[in-house]
Amino acid sequence: MTENNSFWQHPAVFFITRTCILAGMMLVFWVFASSVGIYTLKSFFGVDYLQNPQILNDYKNPAVVSSLKYIQVLTSIAVFIIPAWQFSKALNKLPVEFLKLNRKLKWSEAVVATALVFAVMPFISWLIYINQNIQLPAAWAEFNLQMQQAEATTRELTLLFLAANNLTTLAINLVVVALLPAVAEELLFRGALQNFLRSTFQNNHVAVWVVALLFSAIHLQFSGFFPRLFLGALLGYAYLYTGNLWITIIMHFVNNGFAVVCNYGPIKANLPAFMQDEYVFEAWYINAGSALLGIALLLLLKKMTFKRVWYNGE
Repeated sequence: MTENNSFWQHPAVFFITRTCILAGMMLVFWVFASSVGIYTLKSFFGVDYLQNPQILNDYKNPAVVSSLKYIQVLTSIAVFIIPAWQFSKALNKLPVEFLKLNRKLKWSEAVVATALVFAVMPFISWLIYINQNIQLPAAWAEFNLQMQQAEATTRELTLLFLAANNLTTLAINLVVVALLPAVAEELLFRGALQNFLRSTFQNNHVAVWVVALLFSAIHLQFSGFFPRLFLGALLGYAYLYTGNLWITIIMHFVNNGFAVVCNYGPIKANLPAFMQDEYVFEAWYINAGSALLGIALLLLLKKMTFKRVWYNGE
């Protein structure tokens, strides 16, 4: 009995089994949430997917856009929030403690975290530009074409999700596109996965970068892979240094929420050029300064929280 227990507690076996448990939960809950969403679309939005599976591709239909937002809400809860919470229990941990949701948050830390997000925006825009101009080998031409078509569809859908011409739609978008993804993705990636990998590999940097890779890859957009990798690492180090998931939830929300607000009709019509989606600063020192300022603010955040987190045991 003892030998059997020692086998299951071996680090490699423990890692594989718990990873399979998490992946299994995400798959099962995704199937369940998708099924619930599809079967209830007609009742809520008059969209009959069962009779016409292609109807969800009609992005010009407002009911379809609302339906897709509804499905996103269901899948965000089912694929990210519930598995993250239950995964903590699979590790024999109390979810609130394991995910670090019980840490105190000071407004000064929230302000610095918010400033950090805005500080790195020029650098992220430059990364997007670099990423989009990466040329794949000629042998991958067909794959590249398919990828570009898929990303064009994704971008079209994203713009429809962000579009808002009244305050009600803006409020809905802030919840669906900004708040819910911030909470859901941070619970899973930083809260569950980064903590799990950190304890498994006993290496903070490996945990941060592996999770950042997964965070970027799961969005299935090559043109945004490196910017999301950078953002994922930034969130990972903010979580590592502060030991507070609320910090990264705020950062994630600010990043998404800024895009939502900028696409609100009355604001979008009057945005200055440098705040437009495709704008990239040409001066290298602005982009370099953006990255350096981001690092400085990250280190400031670390300094502000280090003593409280590690010495006071919060």
